[in-house]
Amino acid sequence: MRMVTPAVEGIDLFKIAGRSIAGWMPSLKTGTAVRQPFCSQLEERLLLWLEYHPQVQSYARGDIGQAFATAYRLPMPKHAPFAIGYVFEDQPHDYLPDVVGTLTNGTLFIAEAGMEDDKRSDRNLAKAEAARRLAHLQRGVFWIGTERTLTRQRHYNLVFVHARRKTFPAFADIAAAVHEVWPWGEVAAVCEVVSRLEHKFPANLVEAAIWKVVGDSAAQGHLLVDLEQCTLDRILPLALLPPDAPPVVPAPLPDTLLPAPDASPTAAIARAPSGLMPGATFDATTLLSPQREQFHRNLRAVELVLGGATQTSVAAKEGIPRSTLGRLVRRTRERGQIACVPHGSYVRQTTLHPAFQACIRRLYLLPTRLSMTAIREHLEMHQVATRLAQETGRPVTLPSYKQVRTAVQRLKMEPDLVAMREGAPSVPRARESAESFVLAIPAPALLTQVDEHTMELYVVTPDGTTVASRVHAAVLVCVKTAAILGAVLALGPLKEEDYMRLVKQALEPKEHLVGLAGCQHTWPCFGKPAIVLHDRGKIFTSERARQTSPQHPLHQCGNKATVCRTEVASCIAYQRRGQSYLQPLVYMRIVS
Repeated sequence: MRMVTPAVEGIDLFKIAGRSIAGWMPSLKTGTAVRQPFCSQLEERLLLWLEYHPQVQSYARGDIGQAFATAYRLPMPKHAPFAIGYVFEDQPHDYLPDVVGTLTNGTLFIAEAGMEDDKRSDRNLAKAEAARRLAHLQRGVFWIGTERTLTRQRHYNLVFVHARRKTFPAFADIAAAVHEVWPWGEVAAVCEVVSRLEHKFPANLVEAAIWKVVGDSAAQGHLLVDLEQCTLDRILPLALLPPDAPPVVPAPLPDTLLPAPDASPTAAIARAPSGLMPGATFDATTLLSPQREQFHRNLRAVELVLGGATQTSVAAKEGIPRSTLGRLVRRTRERGQIACVPHGSYVRQTTLHPAFQACIRRLYLLPTRLSMTAIREHLEMHQVATRLAQETGRPVTLPSYKQVRTAVQRLKMEPDLVAMREGAPSVPRARESAESFVLAIPAPALLTQVDEHTMELYVVTPDGTTVASRVHAAVLVCVKTAAILGAVLALGPLKEEDYMRLVKQALEPKEHLVGLAGCQHTWPCFGKPAIVLHDRGKIFTSERARQTSPQHPLHQCGNKATVCRTEVASCIAYQRRGQSYLQPLVYMRIVS
């Protein structure tokens, strides 16, 4: 094993990201915000986990080079690219880990993030073994983060506190007052602490200062709350340890992959994405009506079996032969929801020799875009036939035009090959279901939609006036969670000021509205949308909309149905800073 620095060049993270989520995470470990790039959601989780680990002194990407740092104006890490030599299949290779850093005791740590199935491959296991040995030789540690160890619950909590750590002019004065009314070790909710200081400072600034104090304490390991089980909000009881207290260290990430969990099925209670179905979900709207009904029947039956029901009872209920249902369950576990589509995953075996298949594939991808006839009559096809005849000792005939046409039609069904043949800059994203799109939204309140309705109501105002006209209503709904962020009513058609009230209502907490209306339940839904889907022209980018959100105007999409190919640079977490807008701190880019 060896470590080589000058002979290995770094990589461009955003070029290898492909269709994953890439962006920047501002690190405050050094006291100043330093942008840390990531090219997958698990890498972002790993960076935030390191950011709030009290024993991590500093960290940086270990796989970037001078060209990437110069292109994006980043400080060049000291040892980047941090190349680790390893041997795979008797050949030497160099491995660039995701993150390299230093612990508070001065030792080295190496961290890697990725999907567990991918990290169990032979090559990645060899990389992990080389990194683990190097870390042990230098008395350091090696961490592997996967979707099992870097949990979403902890990540969302860390995003919540990290978005609220940006300082503002009045923070020092308010923070000193916060420590006076909130002693170390006292358990209290944020809303309670705000009530203790709302007579001295504006309530919104007090809450912003409290969350920054909580975030700074979490980074030092002095926040007493289980981030794996609880969800941070204004009513959750919290406690802060004094600065001289020993830090609370989170459970370390493993240096080897954990054993596979018990795959015994359990009864499914809620409609949630099943972890037993690999791959993406399937958009059934592309099927004809009979095929769509059969797909939903097959998928429903497979989900019941995977949820713990017996195949005999499900087969009798859905009217599917038991042998067919067993085959559907096996194929769905292997290939995902596409196996439930009638003839969706069936491929007939071809009798064409593999050498001819490879030749047709090579000719199909030529820049000259040969036709089927030109491929069939190409000189390379004759050369392949001659070579096969010499190897087998018997004459070999050329494929028929029908065989070539069938092979080309199969190649046309592969989007990657079609994109290469057409010279497209990137591979088009396959169409997936609405469930996949919702799961791909990074955070709540990022993508919203305006829904408008009219209601025939008999309204009596408080002064006794009767209104019998049609009532117009509009709601601003979070696409990811279906939470209602704002709602307005009007006796006539909705105007621009109604939409601005809708946006302003989405930005602000709803405690005062709940109190005025005497509601029984709370309404803890607010945030600044980055994208609004609507069909009202440029109403959300007008001059009044910019006055409502002066620092961070909304992005709008005029067609509610076309959102899958939108490339935006938008924020996923926000901090309350003013009376009617939120300050973004964490940024993401969705690459389609």
